[in-house]
Amino acid sequence: MPELSDASEPAPKLKELAVTDAVKTIRTHLLTQWIGIAVVILLIASSARHLLLRSTAFDLGIYDQVAFLLSRGMEPLSSYLNFHHMGNHTAYSFYLMAIPYFIYPSVYWLFLVQAVCLAIGALPTWLLARQAGLAAGLASAMAAVYLLHPLIFNVNIMRFLAV
Repeated sequence: MPELSDASEPAPKLKELAVTDAVKTIRTHLLTQWIGIAVVILLIASSARHLLLRSTAFDLGIYDQVAFLLSRGMEPLSSYLNFHHMGNHTAYSFYLMAIPYFIYPSVYWLFLVQAVCLAIGALPTWLLARQAGLAAGLASAMAAVYLLHPLIFNVNIMRFLAV
């Protein structure tokens, strides 16, 4: 029978080790690296399209203006739509975009968030493949198929999504 530990003894660091091992596993997992590479590629592609003056102005302009207004503590009244942004989509999560816009207002924050959201879709794809009983290699292949699908790249560069 194991003895109960005394209150003066330090508690074992099992949870800390488990968290550190989990972080190491996530950091070194191939899927994490693919997602990181996809974020960089998608961000570069959408930024290059914007720099070449080929980005769409309507949605991008609305969300850039709303993020800027929120970052300055103003009401998000879109001059494009002539009404409050929350009356358009009720996107309360968009209030989080005010934080990076407060630091440095730039449309590239929107491109970064879009790239991350599109690339992170590989994770549920991998998890669903594993849940369906596929081996880890085949699940990784499914995630790669998701990331390499032309639709993901085209959606990223053709228009700004309200992700």
